[in-house]
Amino acid sequence: MTNEVKHEHYMRRCIELARQAVLTNDTAVGSLIVRGDQVIAEGIEAVRGVCDVTAHAEIRALRAVFVQLESRNLTGCALYTSVEPCVMCAYAIRLARVSVVVSGARSSDVSSRINGHMVLSDVSILPNHPVPVLTRDVLEPECRAVFVQLP
Repeated sequence: MTNEVKHEHYMRRCIELARQAVLTNDTAVGSLIVRGDQVIAEGIEAVRGVCDVTAHAEIRALRAVFVQLESRNLTGCALYTSVEPCVMCAYAIRLARVSVVVSGARSSDVSSRINGHMVLSDVSILPNHPVPVLTRDVLEPECRAVFVQLP
């Protein structure tokens, strides 16, 4: 399976998770963490559902995998997310040493002074933590279509 086909396969699952978030009145974001060819954790946006501003899909996937692996080091793992990570999530991804980050739709804060993509790609931020390999815009139209900001 080529990287492009693999990325699209996992992004489709992120889109399914994003749709689940919408059903619970949350922002349409779904994330998963893959090691090798196995999904080892999933996260669904739940900021409104659990009344926790840190309950982003990426953070929830990270928390689940930390418990499962009993480790905070995710070297060799890939994180897929239907919307580009925000600054908070990007920082957590870097701290966890995730090796690959694949995103669908770009976040609405791309034009701001600092955004998640910058945190993921700037070696001067967390210089002792590796910069992950980044792939953007995977199934972007499909991810964009499901991404809705609820009031």
